[in-house]
Amino acid sequence: MQHTELEDFDYSVECEDFLLYELGRLIEEDRASFEDEEFGRLIEAGIHEHIERRLDIRAEMARRLRASKSPSGRLLHSLEDIEARLTEIPEIIHHYTAYLFRRLEECASRDPDERVVAAADALFDSPEDRHTVNAALDTLGSIPSTVSARVLAHAISEPMLDEEMETKAYRYVRAMWPAPRHYILYSLKPHSHEDIPFRWFQLLIDRDEPSAVDRILEEVLVHGADPNYREDLFALIELLEQARDPETVDKVVQVINSEETPRSTKKMLEDFLRQSNNADRAAIDSGQDGPWARSSRAYAANKKYLAAARLLDSGKRAAAGQALDELLKEEPQYPFALMLKSLV
Repeated sequence: MQHTELEDFDYSVECEDFLLYELGRLIEEDRASFEDEEFGRLIEAGIHEHIERRLDIRAEMARRLRASKSPSGRLLHSLEDIEARLTEIPEIIHHYTAYLFRRLEECASRDPDERVVAAADALFDSPEDRHTVNAALDTLGSIPSTVSARVLAHAISEPMLDEEMETKAYRYVRAMWPAPRHYILYSLKPHSHEDIPFRWFQLLIDRDEPSAVDRILEEVLVHGADPNYREDLFALIELLEQARDPETVDKVVQVINSEETPRSTKKMLEDFLRQSNNADRAAIDSGQDGPWARSSRAYAANKKYLAAARLLDSGKRAAAGQALDELLKEEPQYPFALMLKSLV
């Protein structure tokens, strides 16, 4: 079923978003088809980043459906339930993919920042020239855009710079967080790297990326049986000591207890647990504003919202309005509650 309410929906993807660059590349290579594995991965990553993680976008999509004469219950519920996966819903895939193609065409006439282009060329053409590299890094660091963040992130992903210049690049890209986040997570997903980009994982831990521990453990699982990666994996596992994820130890134990985990991998992780003080620090978060605390509040708010939505859908408008008022006292800017309140 096609939903005309979403046909012209603006997912607010910036022209500098790297997924548009990747889409353009796949089109040039005649690979922009769901028969191509990378194209499918690109669309899935985009839906996750541009819709699933953005409650304001989901709420506006839900508002359009609720305002229509015949909203799809399945699609509406999936949008409003933040635990529901949207990457498997045909209507979402169809509308989002069509939007990306339109957005790419709209952005085609925009010229890139020549300062960023020149600095990137200088950086990658002469990585051994400290003077050139230093100037290029300063230029990129002074332009806090998603493009300059990607250039800097790429520069620290491989051992191309000397230690001092790599550290400088790391500081710049760290300061631009979360601009390089999606690019890094997308690039890590296929595990096609010959060398593990240690600096990326260091950055994920350093900036309290909620999925950092999961990403490290995934890397250990994928490469743990390969002796060529052993030294790099030990360095990655040491990063877990710095993780602020309150479930770090539980996640490590879960991997150790899995029957699919190779024995050599289990031993590395068991050694980490024996030597680690993480168990004493597992409850550390960044206070009420930390990513794990915010995530817990978001899930709790969503459960209350879904209860209010059920009341409204069953015709109990007064009870729904009261439930929404109570939720908005706790979370005044909660997008779903604000949306539904405007319709009650």
